[in-house]
Amino acid sequence: MQTLPSFDELKTMAEHDPAALETLRITMSQQIIDNASEAMQPRLQAQLSHINHVIATGKNPNHVNVMLRKELHKQFVRFSQALTAPETIKYQQADIKPFRRPPASS
Repeated sequence: MQTLPSFDELKTMAEHDPAALETLRITMSQQIIDNASEAMQPRLQAQLSHINHVIATGKNPNHVNVMLRKELHKQFVRFSQALTAPETIKYQQADIKPFRRPPASS
């Protein structure tokens, strides 16, 4: 599995080659999913898809960070709820999102 570059290297990539940083994020995420158990892979793939959706809808890097932090907070609340009151999460409601086609490439 690929090793995460140092913070300074990641910062340089973000400043000078954001496309390479995005490629690294996707590649390393997929490696983690591929090395997970077969039972967890669909859930992790769904989570990555959701994260990609959040990133795609962000207006700028700071907005993306705020939105990702909000998503992480939701997961912590859900995890806490599962540990302290599991009976309250039996009935889950899906959050339906409209399908958006990616922009056509030239």
